[in-house]
Amino acid sequence: MNDRNFVTGLAVLAAGLFASSISSFLEHFVLFETATDFARGFFDGLSVVAFAVAIFVLVRSKRTTKP
Repeated sequence: MNDRNFVTGLAVLAAGLFASSISSFLEHFVLFETATDFARGFFDGLSVVAFAVAIFVLVRSKRTTKP
């Protein structure tokens, strides 16, 4: 397994978890209704994209190894 691609995949996965946590945090503190809903949707979408990229990078790094 390529260590650089593996670490990159884990970093993107951590960024997705962080974006998901921000979205959950914003759910509890509603200051401006429309702006908060927009920010929650943005961070939810960002986390979905980050998870997809992380899965792609981690699978790709696993496939590039030679036995």
